[in-house]
Amino acid sequence: MFCLYLYGEQFIGSRSAASMLLIKRLRNTALSRLTRELLNTNSLSFRSGYSYHSLEDAITLEINGETLNFPHVWLRDNCQCQQCFHPSAKSRILNWSKFNLNTKPTQVHKDENFVRVTWDDGHTSQYRLDWLKFRSFTKKNQQQYDKELYKPPKVTWKGDDFQKICSTNDYNEIVSSDKALFKWLNDLSTYGVSLIQNTPNDETAIESIVQRVGFPKQTHYGVKFIVQNVPNTSNVAYLSSNLQMHTDLPYYGYCPGVNLLHCLVQTKSDGGENTLSDCHYVANYMKEHHPNQYRILTDTEIEWSDIGVENGNEFYKLYRSPVICVDKLENVSRINFSIPQRGSHFPGPIELVRPWYEAHSLFFELNRRFSAKVKVDTGSILTFDNIRLLHGRNQYQDCGNNIRKLIGAYVDWDEVYSRLRSLKVKLEKRDYY
Repeated sequence: MFCLYLYGEQFIGSRSAASMLLIKRLRNTALSRLTRELLNTNSLSFRSGYSYHSLEDAITLEINGETLNFPHVWLRDNCQCQQCFHPSAKSRILNWSKFNLNTKPTQVHKDENFVRVTWDDGHTSQYRLDWLKFRSFTKKNQQQYDKELYKPPKVTWKGDDFQKICSTNDYNEIVSSDKALFKWLNDLSTYGVSLIQNTPNDETAIESIVQRVGFPKQTHYGVKFIVQNVPNTSNVAYLSSNLQMHTDLPYYGYCPGVNLLHCLVQTKSDGGENTLSDCHYVANYMKEHHPNQYRILTDTEIEWSDIGVENGNEFYKLYRSPVICVDKLENVSRINFSIPQRGSHFPGPIELVRPWYEAHSLFFELNRRFSAKVKVDTGSILTFDNIRLLHGRNQYQDCGNNIRKLIGAYVDWDEVYSRLRSLKVKLEKRDYY
């Protein structure tokens, strides 16, 4: 056995396993530290020799009481005139083969709402001051841009909080009102779950909701899918037995982002409740209280698979990704978890097998501990973030005149965020958006 201490964490295993973890930690730590340095400084200075002096190569403007710096090269690249920017396509059209990275302003004129810059090639650019401020380079303003326009910030929760965070929305209002549509999508983005009530008793009703967002994500299970007890099924979700918590389709490289489940018929028997857990809460809990196991789940790629036949279509899906995916800032970006859809091949060293299984089991138990239960009423659509939440279902019993039936569909997060931004521009009418 070999013991390694790295940044206050202990790794025990063979030399090869410890070496692999060391390399990954050093790489991730270096990247995250570099990113933090970039975010916390106004001028970039690298030991490798790259340098940028913002005050020398930038225009300084006073906008609404703030002193803001705008690099010359960025301003020239973002000229809004019709020679450089197509107004209806909302796209840059300047000729990059003739672009001068070292362009300088010869004249700057600022009035109440605009700043006009004349460049050393004779070109003149004009910018709205509120447009510039919204895209400025201070940490505070960049955080405002992210919050207002890029993506709503996520709020994590545990089971006890579920009734407070899970909003209810009316089907007809979402179909007919942009404000109601925006509220539902914003709640869904923030908390990862939201309910739609008073849905018509029609297998096509879910299509109107999807169309309000954009278009559905088709998989090898179709554009829509029916969830009910089916003997000899190719998917364990189509059984009435207990369905352990999971994410759908982790074997897709581009996994469906939002899951919509329209309850046409709910079981009258005991059971049939959905279990839901916010994995962002669980991941943060593990990171604080069980850092070694958390790191194993973020660093170890697992193979996910689905093999079978659906509607005459043969499929053999394989994809490799960790249980907990994080971005360069160590924020959780995607969760992959499904006991049935985890492949039998372990694409890693044998020394990691036992530690990974222990971390996996801890993750599963914590999600059970912090989960919520909800029995969705007939006529409701349960909508949730498929790459953030685990979902499952308790066992139930069909009877002759009561056959539990749900209609499901997927929508990509790209479409949700696109619709949210479009609605925000339309509803708030802020020109700087």
